[in-house]
Amino acid sequence: MGRVAVITGGASGIGRALAERAVADGYSAVLIDIDADAVAAAAGELGAHGLAADVSDRDAMMEAAERVARDVGEVFLLFNNAGVFLAAPFIDMPDAHCRFMVDVNLWGVVHGLQAFLPGMVERDAGHVVNTSSVEGLVTVRNAAMYNAAKHAVVGLSETIFRELEAAGSQVGMSVLCPGAVSTGIRNSVKHWPDRLGPPPPAPENADYPELDELMTPAQAAAITFEGIAARRFWILTHPGQYGPAMRARTDGAVKGSNPDDETVDPNWREDTGRLPQ
Repeated sequence: MGRVAVITGGASGIGRALAERAVADGYSAVLIDIDADAVAAAAGELGAHGLAADVSDRDAMMEAAERVARDVGEVFLLFNNAGVFLAAPFIDMPDAHCRFMVDVNLWGVVHGLQAFLPGMVERDAGHVVNTSSVEGLVTVRNAAMYNAAKHAVVGLSETIFRELEAAGSQVGMSVLCPGAVSTGIRNSVKHWPDRLGPPPPAPENADYPELDELMTPAQAAAITFEGIAARRFWILTHPGQYGPAMRARTDGAVKGSNPDDETVDPNWREDTGRLPQ
């Protein structure tokens, strides 16, 4: 069977690119995605395994882990990559919209870790990549819950990294913070769960047709695999681009300065409500 790579949100965007790279490197890839048709198609095209599951559903993820162990093999690479995005000022955002983003962007990562990390630790081998965002390092307006969830993923990942290191574990841990990558994350409403009630309207220009110079998912995947090979915790796709905002934010916190436009993601566009990854 060979070594196994599990990728959530694997049917499209960065997730699919990670799966494609894993297959090229000889892994048995398992794509997990809420979109049953899309994940089946992607798995078929890549020669991978496809599982339809909602990462925000812990029971579904635990069942997925059992199926992978039974039908595919022992997991060596885990990419907790599934993510969603909705834009609105916090005061105008309904509770259901808040829960949608936290359930997928934070709890989806937690559930992936709960399902697969214990086995990796027991075997004392493998590497985990949790996808956060540049918005896990800086903030933008009209994305409070996205910012909050992605910041939480960074904190969660760094804490587990320290715990694994202190325990002498050989399991590696990275956090991926993509900047401007061409994905379909703004069309997240297509993954809206029925349990949250009526979905919000789909955004206009969900695919950013007016924007140029976006990194491709394949490029982001290549950077990610380079980071894994180097066992780096921080994997940033555009460090030179948003590094200044990160430094300004930290310096401002130390000085007690209020947040300003020097401490936000430089890719943010007010006219489109665009976030990167």
